Amino acid sequence: MENFDLTPEEAAIAGNADFIRLKNRVIEKVILLLGELQDALVKVEEGIDFPFAAHWKHSGGKISKGEQYKGFPWVMMDYPRYFSKEEIFAFRTMFWWGHYFIATLHLSGGAKEQFSTALKDAYEPLKAGGFQVYLREDPWEHDFENGSYAYIEDLSLEDWNKLISRYDFLKLAKRFEIGDWGEMISGVATTYATLLDALHGKTGY
Repeated sequence: MENFDLTPEEAAIAGNADFIRLKNRVIEKVILLLGELQDALVKVEEGIDFPFAAHWKHSGGKISKGEQYKGFPWVMMDYPRYFSKEEIFAFRTMFWWGHYFIATLHLSGGAKEQFSTALKDAYEPLKAGGFQVYLREDPWEHDFENGSYAYIEDLSLEDWNKLISRYDFLKLAKRFEIGDWGEMISGVATTYATLLDALHGKTGY
């Protein structure tokens, strides 16, 4: 039989209603933050000439939340978001309690194929921008733990090109610390703009 006795630390948390109140308020503020972020991403799009396919933008944004991503609460916003078996074009911003925010561009199928050449050409600006590329075969891990990602600056151009062609999907991401809360919106919006420029071949290199 498993031991169900509470440790002193567990008992203190279980009897502390303020902890849950604070946790709920934090989640509410994360949701508000992500709502403001979506507005900032829309403004990024209004300021550029990017070849969005109509169906990539049809669904609008979506904010989701849960309690157990690898044991911790999470909130995520997908904007833009298009997910199908044949194709994915999505920009996901995720808050992971006790860890960080992660902003991820996820491409697969036709969307990935459309931009593969531009991505290969964007090696230098993406490397300079501190981006990381996803390494695993399962595309549905959302964090930087256990070697899921590698900094592009740590890859040779040859390795970068191989990774782009390795799977039928590609994920590029940047990490933002929770302590940098006040810079989150501008930081992620800049990340989104940089990625769109890279996909569109407007890298400045």
